Amino acid sequence: MKTDNTAGHRRRMTEQELIRKKPVMLDFIAHKLDVYNNRQLAPFGVTHSQAKLLVRISHSQGGKIAQSELKAFGRQGSTITSLLANLEKNGFIYRESSETDARAKYVCLTESGMQVADVANENIIKLDELIDSSLSKKEADTLHSLLAKVCDTLHDRLSDEAFTEERNDNT
Repeated sequence: MKTDNTAGHRRRMTEQELIRKKPVMLDFIAHKLDVYNNRQLAPFGVTHSQAKLLVRISHSQGGKIAQSELKAFGRQGSTITSLLANLEKNGFIYRESSETDARAKYVCLTESGMQVADVANENIIKLDELIDSSLSKKEADTLHSLLAKVCDTLHDRLSDEAFTEERNDNT
């Protein structure tokens, strides 16, 4: 926010200034994508958040992934546990124990889980093509590069560990 020099107070942004801020624009885009994906996935009884996990699992070796690896998905453990419980209850995944480590659990896709992952993958491709249709090849490449850079920065600077460290430093 900009500072009003005469009063020493922060001035509020106008609505036009606010909606042009990158976090607001990115949130708007994320919301639009979420609404679109939820509509596309509604016939399967799956939310966009659940489908993202199914897609992640589908891209692992044999449609099977160690549950501990899903924590790197950028969600809290309790959120992943809740998403997995719903997916398992609805027959999209099943869990199996490791043959070598009794503590390790694997999450595996069922046939219906793979079908939903395929639909979600198709949605990703369609949306990527839609975004690219409004850009030149160079603009699309630049956007991809810039988004990757922003993702890396946010991942590094806003991770749970970094946030906890920053909060502890400020207390």
